[in-house]
Amino acid sequence: MSTLTLERLNKTYGGNVQAVRGVDLDIADGELIVVVGPSGCGKSTLLRLIAGLEEISDGELCIDGQRVNDSEPAGRDIAMVFQNYALYPHMSVYDNMAYSLKNRRTPKEEIRRRVTETARLLAIDDLLERRPRQLSGGQRQRVAMGRAVVRQPKVFLFDEPLSNLDASLRVQMRQEIRRLQKRLGVTSVYVTHDQVEAMTLADRLVVMNGGRIEQIGTPMTLFNQPATRFVAGFIGSPAMNFIDLAHAEQTPWLPASTPGGALTAGIRPEHLQLVTAGSGDLPGRIEMVEPLGSESLVHVRLGEHDPLLVVRLSGDELPAAEQPTGVAINGPVHLFDSDGRRLP
Repeated sequence: MSTLTLERLNKTYGGNVQAVRGVDLDIADGELIVVVGPSGCGKSTLLRLIAGLEEISDGELCIDGQRVNDSEPAGRDIAMVFQNYALYPHMSVYDNMAYSLKNRRTPKEEIRRRVTETARLLAIDDLLERRPRQLSGGQRQRVAMGRAVVRQPKVFLFDEPLSNLDASLRVQMRQEIRRLQKRLGVTSVYVTHDQVEAMTLADRLVVMNGGRIEQIGTPMTLFNQPATRFVAGFIGSPAMNFIDLAHAEQTPWLPASTPGGALTAGIRPEHLQLVTAGSGDLPGRIEMVEPLGSESLVHVRLGEHDPLLVVRLSGDELPAAEQPTGVAINGPVHLFDSDGRRLP
């Protein structure tokens, strides 16, 4: 059980390439924090700084209030689960899970007890004599998680652990990780580029962009109250629609109190609906319809040079493409200034 504190954490490569910039983050005991963002945003580098696999350029990293900047990875009492599993191919599942305990000279009976209990917890107790090549992707990931669990570390780190699995197995393993983390109560930091994965796992989300933290909060806070246009566009699937307004004060569907000038309006697909052409808030033309079973995504072109709007409908609504339509707004409109900050 541990807390994790990052203060003004920086990582610079080659003297001028800043991969992580001034990150401040307090993680509570037993909390599962998910760090999410696009490729190259610095999230994996941040995880490696916590693990001790990268040297911190500036700032402070503390575990339970103790500064660990200069501690070796083995001295931080952190267990990391990688996306490529990192199992020893010549060892059995049992030996893979027991390896770190043997290095610590843990008594044999204690090793056997921990490995057996953890294997049972992860439903891999019938696989202990197999080699990694004899396992499926999901089984290998369970072994990798088991190897971390048997160490009973202060902190778990997950580096996109599900990215090599197929879609259905990802959903199942997501549930397993959440269940396991809550049962063990271990402070955890989970990195992913998949915002659906992030929303379903996190106690709190950390959205990164360009090495900086854009926003921290619960998944629903970030969904409903995005601080920036970047967060608004990244959190939510399908992504939020954006409409650039050259003269916001001349837009009839905005409140009269809206400040004038150039703003960007953001509207989620579920807050739009199709209406008869010539009515509604926005005129457009249906370009494409994506039937997805439980829902349909309708792509509407407002103007020749405007981006497509995505409208989310129920699965039994399948309008014909290549026809004019009206679009009505039936939910909140988020407004962003020229710097991408959300207006209150």
